[in-house]
Formats: sequence, structure tokens, C-alpha cells
Amino acid sequence: METALISEPKSSPPAASPDNVTVRRLSETARHAMEPFQGSEALSHGKVNLIGLDAIVEALAERWQSRREQIYEHVERVLARNLGPNGFFVRVSETDFLVAQPDLGVFAAQATCLRALNEVLKHFLGAVSVRGMSVLRVQTLSNTEIVAVPVDPKQAAEGERREVQAAASAAAAAAAAEAERTLLSPERWSPFVAGNGRKVRVSCKLEPVFELKGNTRIGYRLNRRVIDVETEEAMSPDAVRNLSRGDLLKIDMATISRGLMRLNAASEADQALSLIIPVSYITLSNHNGRNLLATAFNQARQKVLAGVICEVCDIEDVPQGPLLSAVSLIRPWSVFVIGHLFDETPRAASYMRDAGIQAVSMTCPTHIDGDAEFLGWAKDAIRAANRVSRSAMVYGCTPKRIALAGLMGASHASVGA
Repeated sequence: METALISEPKSSPPAASPDNVTVRRLSETARHAMEPFQGSEALSHGKVNLIGLDAIVEALAERWQSRREQIYEHVERVLARNLGPNGFFVRVSETDFLVAQPDLGVFAAQATCLRALNEVLKHFLGAVSVRGMSVLRVQTLSNTEIVAVPVDPKQAAEGERREVQAAASAAAAAAAAEAERTLLSPERWSPFVAGNGRKVRVSCKLEPVFELKGNTRIGYRLNRRVIDVETEEAMSPDAVRNLSRGDLLKIDMATISRGLMRLNAASEADQALSLIIPVSYITLSNHNGRNLLATAFNQARQKVLAGVICEVCDIEDVPQGPLLSAVSLIRPWSVFVIGHLFDETPRAASYMRDAGIQAVSMTCPTHIDGDAEFLGWAKDAIRAANRVSRSAMVYGCTPKRIALAGLMGASHASVGA
């Protein structure tokens, strides 16, 4: 490494202002060595420091001249090992090394120089004194001089600790942001191999939901189907409910991710006021599942004007206490909580209302044929729903059956296949 000499003899005391600023004047031979440092961001950001070997010179006395090349080689090895990939250094005098570390914080750069000097002093002297820790922070650098101030080891150590903590917090925040960004990637959740060995995928479509009194569309519900990949047939609600807790979580997350993908593709005219998201009670009752759903709901509600509505499924046989706990934990991310009844003959208990269920939804059985049969089913289903709430929602209707559901007392209905 090329050597550039400072014009003042090292034995001369450095010029210092009252505020302890040190000025070292450079000779013509120092100019080339200064070029990588001048105008660098490392210099402007306070990440260039000067390491002095004064303590070794003083301790070795007349032996310094005979051993200095060995000492230079050792210092360079120590610096090369301690600096990051973008750090660089140069010897600028008989006893000074200039060090730049653009990848580190100001205090971390100082602390790295202090640790390197400490290692060198221990190697050659066996002991280190505070007086021997000669590290200066460079303030300005030109073709003629270096202006620097002493580094306080305690301040450097404390500052480095704060910088490390801040960097760790920033990295954690970035990782969390990236995890949140990829959380609702459809490919992450579906298809998957269920616990029963069958490969399943989740299909989802937006089904418009209407408020019947005013005949206005309030938004969409996510109408999902869980499909056995081998047969390409939809699994029955009972078969889905018999899947494992982990499988149900994947289905819920796949439903949300695919639903939002559909929503993003919708035209501006089809923008949803609200979005009804079905989730399993089993998922809500699990800590990890609940946290994932909360993050997903938080993202989903940014896509709609009035917010998202949580529709809790598989609640027919859930006791009031556990149901209340699950509902209360999702409520902060949902403007409304619906309880969905899967059974063909809906079973609703009044305690569902006390557990926080604010509306009841049901899906019209696909085998119902004819309006008379539909009216008979809807009458009994809506009566059961009214034990919990005056808001009874009937899904999967034709336009004509939506009107019939309204006559039977339903408050909302959706258009389905």
C-alpha cells in the first residue's frame, strides 16, 4: 500500500484549537492517498477516522524504526479483517492510518477503529491504556490538511449500541413489511396437500350482496369452493369441516388472497362498499391463525370503502364463552360480525347474540326446486336466524328468490349460481 507522509514530524505536538480540534498538514506526497477520501459520502457523514500508533512509538522508543514495517503489516491485517467489504484504509504518515467505513454508522465506524487499535496495542504492548487509544474523527480533508477531533471511547460504544438497535428495528420492520406484502399471495396458500393426503385448491368469486329494504348493493361476499384437485369436484361443507386446523387456516387465507385478487381486477364501477369474508371458528380460536387473519383483514379493509365484515363459520355447536372470545378478538378489524349457519335446516341459539353475533347468514340449498319449496325453506331458516338477530342474510338466490326472501323477512341476500 502506498505511503503518503504528513509534512509535520510526528514528534511535534499537533496544532489544536481550544475545542480540541487537531489539524494535520499534508505534504505533496499525501495528495494521491487522499483522493479516495475527498468528497466521499463517508467523509461527509462522519465515517472517516484517523488511527494513531503513538503509544507503540513511545513504548518501543529506539526499537520503533527496526520494527515499524512488521507493525504496519500487522495493522493492515487487523484492519482488513475488521472492516466491511466497502471499508478502505491507507497509511498517511509514519504512525497514522486513515480509515473510511461508508457502510457503518458514525459511532460504529469509530468503535471499529477503537477495537482494531485495541487489538494492535495488546499484541505489541500486552496492555492498553486510555491514553494510548488514539482515534480521531476526521471533520474535513483537503490536499493540504486533515482536521479531526478525538473520539470518546465511551460515547462510541454507546452510540454503536444505539445504532445496532436502530438497525435491528429497521430490519425487523422491513422484514415485517415484506412478510405482510407476501402474506396474501394466492400461490402461498393454494393449492396444498391436506392432512388427509388429498391435494386441494381454493376457488373464490365475488358474489354481490343486496340490502333488500332499499334494494341497494352493499358490497360483495367471498363465495369460496374447496376443490379436490384429483376429481375437480367441490368438497362438501361437512368434508371441509373435518379437515385439520392447519388446513382450515390455509383455506381461510387462500379465500382472502384470491378474493382480493378478484377485487383488484374489478372495474371502478364495481368497487365494493364492503366485503364479507368467511373464516372458520377453528382458525379464529387459534392464536397463530387469529394473528394471520388480523393482518389479512387489515390489508383487505384498505381495498373497500366501508370496511370488511367477518363471517364466522362452523359455529352451530360452539358454546357461548369460546364463541364470545373468538368474536371479540376479530372485532377490531371488522365493522360487523356475521354468524354463518351451514346446516340445510339452520340451527341458531339465542346465546349467539350474547356472544357478539350481529347477523346470521345462510346459503340456499342447491337441491331446492321451485319457488314454493324455496319459500318453505326460507320461512323456517329466517325464523331460526331471527332468534339471534333481525338481520337475516340469504345467499345463493336468483333475482326472483331475492324478492321472495325479502317477503319472508330476510334483510339481505346475494345473487348466486
